[in-house]
Amino acid sequence: MTELSLLVKIGWRNLWRNPRGTLLTALALGMGLALLLVSLGFLDGSHEQMIAEAVRLGSGHVAIQAKGYQDASSQELLLPARVVSVAEEFLHTETMKDVVRGVSPRVLASGLLSSAANAEGVSIVGVVPREEQAVSLIPQRIVAGAYLNDDGPSNDDGPSEVVIGTELAGKLEVKIGSKVVLMTQAVRPPGAEAADRAEGEMQSTLWRVSGIFRTGLQAIDAHIIHLRLSQSQALLRVPDQVTQIAILLAQEGDSQMVAKDLRQQLAGIPVEVLTWRESTPMLVQSFRLDDAFNYVMNGVVLAMVGLGIFNTILMRALERRYEFGVCTALGLRPRQLAEMLIGESLALTAISLAMGLALGLGIHHHFATAGLDLRWLFKTGLPTAFVFDPIIYPRLSLRRIAWSVSIVFMMATIMSFYPALKAARTELPDALKV
Repeated sequence: MTELSLLVKIGWRNLWRNPRGTLLTALALGMGLALLLVSLGFLDGSHEQMIAEAVRLGSGHVAIQAKGYQDASSQELLLPARVVSVAEEFLHTETMKDVVRGVSPRVLASGLLSSAANAEGVSIVGVVPREEQAVSLIPQRIVAGAYLNDDGPSNDDGPSEVVIGTELAGKLEVKIGSKVVLMTQAVRPPGAEAADRAEGEMQSTLWRVSGIFRTGLQAIDAHIIHLRLSQSQALLRVPDQVTQIAILLAQEGDSQMVAKDLRQQLAGIPVEVLTWRESTPMLVQSFRLDDAFNYVMNGVVLAMVGLGIFNTILMRALERRYEFGVCTALGLRPRQLAEMLIGESLALTAISLAMGLALGLGIHHHFATAGLDLRWLFKTGLPTAFVFDPIIYPRLSLRRIAWSVSIVFMMATIMSFYPALKAARTELPDALKV
C-alpha cells in the first residue's frame, strides 16, 4: 500500500508540472465527452418527439386488428363488436387509467372521391370524433373549417360531413362547404354468399366538406379522409364492426406491457395486437439508420480527439526519458514505471471526465429547458413538408450517460498502455545521456 500511494503521489505531482498542458489535454478529452452527450441527447430527444408525432398520425402506440390485416390490409378483415367491447372494458379499468390516454375504434376502407373538377382515390377512416381527438393529430391540424363532431347531421338531413387534406382539396378544387361524391364498395365478409346482393355493391353518397387539415405528409394530405364511424359503417354495411382499435398511451415505454396484457385478454380470438414498432416497421428502420450514422460520426470525432491526446501523452513520456532513467537507476522497477504513467493517465482521464460531464450536462440542461429552435434555419418560414415540432428538446437517460463515460474512460485507459510500455522499456545507458 505504501508503494502504491507513493507512486500515486509522484504521478499526481508529475501531472501538474505542466498545468497548462494538463488542462488543455483534459479539456480536449472533456469536449469529446461533452459532444458525445449532447449528440446522444438530441438523437434520443428527436426520436422521442418523432415517435410521439408518428403514433398520432398512425395507429397509436398499440393497435388491435383482425388477424392478417397487417400483411393483407383487406377491408374485409374486421373486428366483431365483442372484441371492441372486451378491449375497451379492459383499457378503461382502474389499473389502466393512468397508462392509457385514448382509445379510438376505426373503420378503414378505400374509395373514390370526386367533385365537379376531378376524382381521386382515397383511404376512408371512420372515427368516433371525440375519441379520435384524444388519439390522432389530424383534428389538431385543421387549417380550414372544423373537425367532425359527435352530433352531426344524418344522411336524411342533407349531405354528411367529411374532413379531407389540403392536397386532396387542391386536386379536387373544393373548399369548405363544397359537395363531393364518395364511391365505395360494401364489404363482403369472408364466407358470405354471392347471392347476397347487398354486400359487394357499389355505393355512391353525397358529402359536404366541413374541414380541411394539413399534416405536411403527402401520403396523408392527399389520400386520407375522415368520416363518422356510424356513417362509415352504414356506408360499408358493417354494423357494429371496426377494422382497428388505436390506443394512445401516456408513455411509449408501456407499449410492450399493454400489448402483452391485451393478448392475454383476447386469447383464443383471431386478432393481432401490435405495438407501434410492429405496425410501423419503416419508422423503426429509419431510427436504426439514424442511430448508426450518429454512432459513426461520434466514433470519428472521438477517434480524432483520442489520437490527439495519445500523441500528447506519448510525447510527454518520450520527453521524460532522462527522468525515467534516473528512477530506474534509483531502483524503480519497469512495472512500477508503467504503473506510475498509467496512474497519471487515469488521473488525467478523471479530470477530463469531470470537465466533460460538467460541460455536456450544462449544455444539455439548457437545450432541454429552452429547446433547439430549428426555425432560424428557415428565414421565410418553415417548408410546407415540415411535419414535426421544429423545437427539439434533448433527452438523456442515466444509461446513456454511463455508456458515454465508460466509452471515453476505456478509450483513454487503452491509450495510456503504449506510453507506459515505452517508459517501462527505458534503458539506463541511453536514458541518462544528456
